Amino acid sequence: MGRHHRTRAIGCGELRAVTRPAAHNGPGARSRTLIASAVFGLFLVAAWFFTREKEQIAPPPPSLPVSPETAPALAVPSGRLSAVVPPALPFAEDELERDRKDRQQEAVERLARYRLFARYPPSSRPAKEHPDQMTPFLPVVRSSALLWNGQPNDEIRVQLGQDRRELVEKEAAKLWLRCEDSLGKVLPCRVEKSNALPAPPSDSPLTPVPLPFLDTGQQGDERASDGTYTAMLQPSELGMARYHGPVRVEVQLALGEQRAPAFFDLVYTPTAPARFVPPVRENMEQGSLLLSVPMQVVRPGRYFVLGRVDDSQGKQVAYLEWNGELAAGERSVPLLLFGKLVHDERPLFPLFLRDVEGFLLLEDQAPDRLHMPALEGPVHKTRVYSSSDFSVEEWDSEMKRRYLEEYEKDARDSHP
Repeated sequence: MGRHHRTRAIGCGELRAVTRPAAHNGPGARSRTLIASAVFGLFLVAAWFFTREKEQIAPPPPSLPVSPETAPALAVPSGRLSAVVPPALPFAEDELERDRKDRQQEAVERLARYRLFARYPPSSRPAKEHPDQMTPFLPVVRSSALLWNGQPNDEIRVQLGQDRRELVEKEAAKLWLRCEDSLGKVLPCRVEKSNALPAPPSDSPLTPVPLPFLDTGQQGDERASDGTYTAMLQPSELGMARYHGPVRVEVQLALGEQRAPAFFDLVYTPTAPARFVPPVRENMEQGSLLLSVPMQVVRPGRYFVLGRVDDSQGKQVAYLEWNGELAAGERSVPLLLFGKLVHDERPLFPLFLRDVEGFLLLEDQAPDRLHMPALEGPVHKTRVYSSSDFSVEEWDSEMKRRYLEEYEKDARDSHP
């Protein structure tokens, strides 16, 4: 059967021919129509995807050439990472080579430093290695800006001094202070209040004890009315005979209308764990000078003993130390002046052992030590020796060989 046609008006007077299928079209016609629609839809989807893909992976414009800096910014479609080759990094190999050379240089220098250090044992070192330990009993003097209402006043400075840092049993420390302007001229400040107490954050039940600072030329003060105020701190006389730990002296200064704080800190040992009992004995052992320091040990444990050696012209030669376990009773601590160190330093004989200190180490405690009364100044004068009496051999020990083996292995492994 044929199709029926009629004309219908669409919009404003526009005429279109509308084809209306006959009432008896079969199922085959409908199937062909559905297939054609599906094919056309797939074509539209494929065209959209192809156009979008081209936009995403399009190369940058000519004015922005591809480089290691711009390449990572390009969009990459999901699922296509394996198809993108990362840009070459020409500097990577140079960086690796520089890193390898740095490691090699570090290993070689570490080995050289240890060889230089290990010429002498750790317990017998040149004085120049320990400049801060060679004068332990010099007065400690510090200067700081006056604090007024919590703010530093740079025009006024407070000088604080103390002749020692540790006190044992009935020992006393001399403390002094004065105010100065920026040119060092003494200013007429005064001490309004001063107290000695366990240093915070101590949990000691001891209460602050007044400690007078005087400018009268008495009780440790050298000159009256010179603007320097002096106090003598003796904890055993201030109710601290059983207190062990840091002691603080707090001072309230007044200068005109200004009020400012200052403080001193020391460490107090109420009972000595041991004492030095000179004289010191000396003898040569395998090309080194052994200085034996006698001690009377009351409390056993691990002790540290420190000493300094000068030559006859006052040149600082060596810093000596010993540590080890000591039982109670009469003991002797060996301070070794190593032969090669003497040979290398070439001191003028006789030598002088001076400023010997000692303390008992208290593990897992605070404070971590009990100080012994020190031997200040020259303690022992040695005999006169020739440089040929001392060995030129470097220090040797199992520990040194173990370290050398490890450092040499590191240096070898760092080479390509």
